[in-house]
Amino acid sequence: MFRKLPRGALPWINGLVSVGSLLLCTQLLLLRIPGMTILGFSPQWLLMWVIAWSVKREMIYALLGAIAAAWIHDSLMVSALPSHLPGFVLVAYFVSRWRQQRYLQEDFIILALLVFVMTLAAEVIMAFQYLLWGLGSPGMLWGELQRIGLATAILSSLWAPLLCTPLVRWWDYVRMLDRQ
Repeated sequence: MFRKLPRGALPWINGLVSVGSLLLCTQLLLLRIPGMTILGFSPQWLLMWVIAWSVKREMIYALLGAIAAAWIHDSLMVSALPSHLPGFVLVAYFVSRWRQQRYLQEDFIILALLVFVMTLAAEVIMAFQYLLWGLGSPGMLWGELQRIGLATAILSSLWAPLLCTPLVRWWDYVRMLDRQ
């Protein structure tokens, strides 16, 4: 279908898919659809986008995507502290690093597991920021981390094949056409 397009059109379509998927994840972040939450928490849509973006990217591009997604996420928050930036950047760093070492495959099960682990890592970093800024006691933060971290990690990993797999395959397809 896209092979018939002029060569200059593919970067525009790819940019539209990239920005459009980021905006879609932002909109999904704001929605609370019944059945899509556990304990009042929803999936980490923007973090899933960062993971899908970082799977096959060079580290600098993965980090730039993570910074953009974290700034979008932080702009929707009521409080400035803590920030999603450290967690998103660390997730993008590890995912792009593992890609370079060929640990990651395109299998949707691997992506779901990766989203689960990285969501837990991002929530641990968020809890550490709460502790660092004195916004809670260690005991209270540990209990909240278990509740919030597991709920968002489970939901995100369940929704990851629906979001991450098509995006990763699209970006692979675009890379394949660029090589030709």
